[in-house]
Amino acid sequence: MVTDIRPALRRCTICAERFAATATSHRPNPVVWFQPGARLLIASQAPGLRVHEANTPFWDASGRRLRSWLGIDEDTFYDRSKVAIIPMAFCFPGYDAKGSDL
Repeated sequence: MVTDIRPALRRCTICAERFAATATSHRPNPVVWFQPGARLLIASQAPGLRVHEANTPFWDASGRRLRSWLGIDEDTFYDRSKVAIIPMAFCFPGYDAKGSDL
């Protein structure tokens, strides 16, 4: 029996205390962008602040560049049945006091 882990990932708050202690003092917002059967898997870094705020992966200049490299339009790229985007961490980890990525 295969269990769909997406709902549990979306509800995850295990890092809430750690995120609250960062310079950004943010809450967890797991960006879960995949569904079974997608033909293309993009393994990526943890989401950045823009992705955290937009709740959409690659929602910045890096996404435009990536879509250009792949030769696919925005609608195809954001169709979860076609493209799965799995980051090494589902949440934006925050910044330290000097503004560096954690």
